[in-house]
Amino acid sequence: MNTFKSAGHFLWLVRKTWITRVARLYYSQFGEDAVLREIISPACNKGIYVDVGAYHPIKFSNTYALHKRGWRGINIDMDPIKIEAFKLARASDVNICAAISSEKTVKQAYNFSKYGLTSTLDPETAAAEGQAPVSVRNVETTTLDDVLEHSRYSNQEIDLLSIDAEGHDYHVLRSINLERYKPKIIIVESVSFSIRDVMNSEIYQYLEKYGYRLISWTHISLIFRVDRSAIFRFQL
Repeated sequence: MNTFKSAGHFLWLVRKTWITRVARLYYSQFGEDAVLREIISPACNKGIYVDVGAYHPIKFSNTYALHKRGWRGINIDMDPIKIEAFKLARASDVNICAAISSEKTVKQAYNFSKYGLTSTLDPETAAAEGQAPVSVRNVETTTLDDVLEHSRYSNQEIDLLSIDAEGHDYHVLRSINLERYKPKIIIVESVSFSIRDVMNSEIYQYLEKYGYRLISWTHISLIFRVDRSAIFRFQL
């Protein structure tokens, strides 16, 4: 049973979770789920997603539209308040408060509002905000492999991996064994703003080695699909 700090805290969280404006054509921030709608068969009502830096169960979510279709998976965020919202709205998912990185260590987490878009482990991303964070705290990081290993999805392949880690995305990507979990589609945030920069980025080159190809680019989100699932729309 979930516990909350106070009745006022609970009501505030309910408002943040459900009483909020969301896009009608898509829920994702930049239309990522609209792209997914085109490449995943409408008949596919079961699948597994892993959403790192999940932020909100509905607003700006890359996985909520799939959740509505019957998909289930793991939502991860390092901010406890955001995981509380997921436990309210998406209790049938596995919702985990954790800071994901490429190794288990202690890092500083920078937050710029109580429930905001920018929470990061990356000091350069924090500095680029141009304002002082409202909080800086030490967090113990873990790997995505470790989270999956201790979840009900430990022996299953992933259909969608979504990573939005505010400048720490490459480290998150490296923390999962792609050969074991075999995500069919990967959405990952990138700060590259030209196709040349994208192709020269660590993320692109890393995924290319594992047989992924870039199939879409929505503002700062890169969407990759593994070559072996070229007929993904008909098989998943």
